[in-house]
Amino acid sequence: MPVKIPKAISFDCYGTLVDWESGISTFLTHIFQEKRVIADVSEVLRAREEVEFELIQGTYKSYREILSLSLKEALYRFSVPYSDSDGERLAESVPSWPTFPETRPALERLGKKSKLAIISNIDNDIIEKTRVNLGVKFNLVVAAQDARAYKPSTGPFKLALRKLGYKPSEVLHVSSGFRYDIPPARKLGFRTAWVNRKHEKKPPRQRVDHEFDSLAQLAEAFGN
Repeated sequence: MPVKIPKAISFDCYGTLVDWESGISTFLTHIFQEKRVIADVSEVLRAREEVEFELIQGTYKSYREILSLSLKEALYRFSVPYSDSDGERLAESVPSWPTFPETRPALERLGKKSKLAIISNIDNDIIEKTRVNLGVKFNLVVAAQDARAYKPSTGPFKLALRKLGYKPSEVLHVSSGFRYDIPPARKLGFRTAWVNRKHEKKPPRQRVDHEFDSLAQLAEAFGN
């Protein structure tokens, strides 16, 4: 049975369209080499993300500040010296992080049938540079800075709906980061798709409408 083509498809950006893990791992490797320290990049990466997840659910701060605070705490836990320039450089590096090879072809295919949007936990100046690098036209970009809230808050999703002018059921939200995106999107009535590249287990008692291994699979399903 063919799927119903949504009027709009909204995407998480970093991790879903952009290879966030590769980008930040390369950054950490570089600064560890500069500081002449030995640390497990994957462990520091996990620690930083957990700190960030706590921070984004508190009082709103710019994402640049979130990046700096989470990096500082993660490095502290692994006895790696931190300087303010480390956090600044991390934020500045984000727009240069690589997109997944499938991203642009998938977006171009999906954009022929549906409006394209981004809903991202980011600052406006960073997402604008990333959007240029993606090379694809988006009908709407909603950053956390616009909503003054970060996913998994429903705030960014509500703002996107108001700007799109569609019912939640007319929008498909796509993300690789389950806990950030799928529960709040489903709560508001969005259709949802999880791009599960690593074949992770779905969180218990959570549901998602569609699950794909890649954006290419998503485009095959909704781009016809």
